[in-house]
Amino acid sequence: MPSLHSCRIPWTSVFVLISASPTFAAVVFPASGTSSTGHPVSFQASLEISGNTLTIDLENTSPQNSIDASDVLSSFYFDITDGVSRPSLTLMSGSGFVYQVRKNTNDLEYFYTPQTFTQVSGIPSNLKAIASGDKSWQFRAMNTAAAPLLGFGIGTVGNSGLSPNGFTPAVVGPPGSGMIDFAIYKGGDIDPVGALDNRYLVKNKATFVFAGVNGYSEATVVDRVVFGLGTAPDSTITVSLPEPSAWALGTAALFIGYCLRHQPRRPGGG
Repeated sequence: MPSLHSCRIPWTSVFVLISASPTFAAVVFPASGTSSTGHPVSFQASLEISGNTLTIDLENTSPQNSIDASDVLSSFYFDITDGVSRPSLTLMSGSGFVYQVRKNTNDLEYFYTPQTFTQVSGIPSNLKAIASGDKSWQFRAMNTAAAPLLGFGIGTVGNSGLSPNGFTPAVVGPPGSGMIDFAIYKGGDIDPVGALDNRYLVKNKATFVFAGVNGYSEATVVDRVVFGLGTAPDSTITVSLPEPSAWALGTAALFIGYCLRHQPRRPGGG
C-alpha cells in the first residue's frame, strides 16, 4: 500500500498549542496529512503523567467523516526516557465508545469486553487486548533499534510492515478486514465503504491508562511519535515537537514583537 511521507508539524502551529499551557500538564501531538486513498485526515495524541500513572488520549480529529479503512487510526508509537532508562509500563485499561458502522443504514452502538459484544448504548467498551481472540488494542514494548525507533506502541492491527515492532495478529484480530475492528474513526453516523462496512470501530476518541511511570514526568516524553492508519498500516504519520529551547526562544521573540507593536504612542510621534 502507498505510504504517507513523514510529516512535521509547522513550528508556529505547535507554538500556538503549547503556549496555552507553558507548564507541563500534558504533551500534545497534533498531526495531519492525506490518507492513502486521498482523504484529508488529522489526529491528536495527549500524554499526561501523574504520579505512577500515564494517560494517553488518542483522537481522530479529521475534517471529514471516516469512510475508508485508510482513514482510521489503528496504532500509535511513543517513547518515554530519561536518557538512561525507560519505565516498565503496564497497560491497565483502554476505553472508548464502540459502534458497528454500516453503509446505507444507522450505525449501532455496542458494549465490548473481550470477547463479548452487547448491543447497548452509553457504556464505554473495554479496549484492552491481552489474550488470543481479544481483538481491540494490544500494548507492547518495542525494539528501539528498528522502525519506528520508539520504545512503546499500542495498536489494533498487526503492523507487519513495521516488524519486529508490530502487534500479535492472534491478539488484535484475524488477518484481513476483521483486523480493522476497534480502530478510531471520525464522525457521527457514517456511511463506510469497503473493509469498514459492518466493522466495530471506536468513535472519535480512545483513552489508555498505564502504570509504571514513577520517577518520570512529561519532560521525559520523547518529542516524536508515529500514528498508524489502516490495516497494515496503510500509512504512517510521524510528528516531532520543537525542542524546549526553541520554544522558549520563539516565545521571547513573539513577546518582544508584541511589545514593539504595542508601545504607547508619544504625542506628536510617528
